[in-house]
Amino acid sequence: MHDEPHEPQSGESAPPPAFEAPHSNGAVHQAKARRAHAPWEFLVLSLFVAILCIGIILGWTLVGSHSPERLDVTSAAAVSAVCDRAQATLKTLPNPFPKLGADRVARVRAENVVLRAMVTQFATLHPHSKTPATALQDWSADWGRMIDARARYADDLAKSATTGAKVRLIYPAVKAITPVTHQMDDFVRENDPHLKACFTTALQLEVVEGPRDYKKVES
Repeated sequence: MHDEPHEPQSGESAPPPAFEAPHSNGAVHQAKARRAHAPWEFLVLSLFVAILCIGIILGWTLVGSHSPERLDVTSAAAVSAVCDRAQATLKTLPNPFPKLGADRVARVRAENVVLRAMVTQFATLHPHSKTPATALQDWSADWGRMIDARARYADDLAKSATTGAKVRLIYPAVKAITPVTHQMDDFVRENDPHLKACFTTALQLEVVEGPRDYKKVES
């Protein structure tokens, strides 16, 4: 006699459905072994990276900066010649290490004459492209701002002989934070290697006390 399937009565929950437990059917799953890299593969990768680095270095050295403010070769040579002449003239000025206040005033003012003449010559140069031409004008204007600051220093130093006030060179700033000389030297770097004598250090623009040392500066 067969048992009749049990029907759940009212209020009685149905038993949960039964599922067959999973089985492997005798199969064994194993993780795939990772392929070991041959030594020559690392060598090829290293050679590729080395060649890429050398290419970048040579490209930068031979071609130079691609800044939109970069001067054409003719204009860069003309600017460099102006800086060279200014540097040569500064080297001939007397008393390159002024110690007394009056001597420092005289030296700074004499240097300013040379530097202003240099900036005047910059104004006669006209690069072919608009962006470099504007950059040259802005750079020249920054030179003018620094020369004006040096002039104020010299005037204040002359007055201090009677007032006894302490005097220091106050740099014009970019956005009231960065000394303008940083921006000026950035323009020279963008034209590397053509304007070595135009760095502010090469022309001792920031030196108003102590000995002067005029030389071309490596960027």
